[in-house]
Amino acid sequence: MWHLRRVEGESMMPSYSPGQTIVITTARHFKVGDVVVAFMNGKEVLKRIVDMHEGSVFLEGDNHEKSKDSRHYGWLADRHVVGKVTFPKKHLK
Repeated sequence: MWHLRRVEGESMMPSYSPGQTIVITTARHFKVGDVVVAFMNGKEVLKRIVDMHEGSVFLEGDNHEKSKDSRHYGWLADRHVVGKVTFPKKHLK
């Protein structure tokens, strides 16, 4: 299943900009480097998977100065991942 989301905030810049529309899929196959939408600290967020371990993911924003992420909240159970971004795909360089 596919869903549209609008990027909020600057935590994923320069990969994704505030107001940009993204497409996510609810497929449950994630890997390190994927950008995902997840429920973190009671709200839906857009972050990159930087590590995975036994059903948990460690998420960070690409813009570390503007991101509240797993560095603040710790590991997140992968069941809290809503889906991964399929368009546009952006990888860190």
